Amino acid sequence: VLTGTVKSVSRGPPQEPGWAVVSVLSLYKSGGLGVPQPAKGATLRLQLPCRLCPALKKGSSYILMGRLGADGGALLPPDAFVVPYRPQQQQVLGNLSKRPCRGTP
Repeated sequence: VLTGTVKSVSRGPPQEPGWAVVSVLSLYKSGGLGVPQPAKGATLRLQLPCRLCPALKKGSSYILMGRLGADGGALLPPDAFVVPYRPQQQQVLGNLSKRPCRGTP
């Protein structure tokens, strides 16, 4: 789960995936992935397999929950959790990231 601002979106040709470049505001619950906490403002490139969704607008901030692709890159499929981000959500997300996972690996 991450919060970030969309810097650019490129959809590409119909047979190829598109890409979104996101400036990271914060990263949550990433310990199990071995991804270090990026500096505020670091960019992350997300692959968009669908040309139409999720609908991302350049300059808007979102809460994003995607997957890791087979190559280890960030993937944002059509069924990914994507909602507009509001600064008021920062505290809730911070508290959530501190909770231990109760599931089994």
